[in-house]
Amino acid sequence: MFAKMTLVFLSIFLVACNDKDDAIKQQDCSTAICTLNFVTITVSVKDPAGEAIALDSYEVIDTATKEDLAADLNGEEYQYLKEQGFYPIISDANRVQYQNATATLTFKGYIDNQEVIKQDYEVGADCCHVSLITGNTEIVLE
Repeated sequence: MFAKMTLVFLSIFLVACNDKDDAIKQQDCSTAICTLNFVTITVSVKDPAGEAIALDSYEVIDTATKEDLAADLNGEEYQYLKEQGFYPIISDANRVQYQNATATLTFKGYIDNQEVIKQDYEVGADCCHVSLITGNTEIVLE
């Protein structure tokens, strides 16, 4: 009887031990059901009175790759956001690049060629959308 009980416990132990780490396994997105929303994470830049501040230029640098994610932004939509004091740091256009991972992005804002803002953000993405993990999206510039 003791031998049978030992065999049962040993079998359960061997089945429970698995050399695959499910935490490291990449998420399979082929069956994901996503909303049609297009997510853009923005930073709001205002003065102490709450008025929007239009930066002359800005950068969003991926600290690992040194890529400037803001390099492709221009046109009427960007001009409108700038007038409102909103600056996109990442959107679903970058989702595949950051899917199932996290990254640190550095937002740098310039006025008269002087750096007036430097903030770090941790971002990530799942199968459907990008997300902000840490970082202040409301900046008050003194």
